[in-house]
Amino acid sequence: RRIIMNISTHLTWSELACKDGTVYPYPNRVNQLAAMFECVRALYNLPITLLSAYRTPEWNRKIGGARNSQHVQGRALDLRSPTGVKLEQFFTDIHSHVDEFGIRGLGLYPTFIHIDCRPSDRLVSWYGAGKKDDK
Repeated sequence: RRIIMNISTHLTWSELACKDGTVYPYPNRVNQLAAMFECVRALYNLPITLLSAYRTPEWNRKIGGARNSQHVQGRALDLRSPTGVKLEQFFTDIHSHVDEFGIRGLGLYPTFIHIDCRPSDRLVSWYGAGKKDDK
């Protein structure tokens, strides 16, 4: 029997681990990441699938991630929109709360939304084409 430890109400340590099995290595960043996730989830009070969180540098290279990816720094999450919510609406709703939620990076991809809490005074926002870890 596997015991799943929660970081917050709706986020587990296993969800934050790299897809190669490496555990999330930044305990000093996890609370900020979890708070950001819980704020986004509270917008709809529906489950949100976390597609990618922490990535080792090797995994990030393997999947074609950005050279200075916030995933490698343990500051980013890629999220699938909740069931019944169009991706563009999900992006718009998150965008309207970035300051409140502590989001400093927001990307819209064809099948998911990227959010991160990079150390920055301003929001970095973009539209991406890659699939990355979306499996």
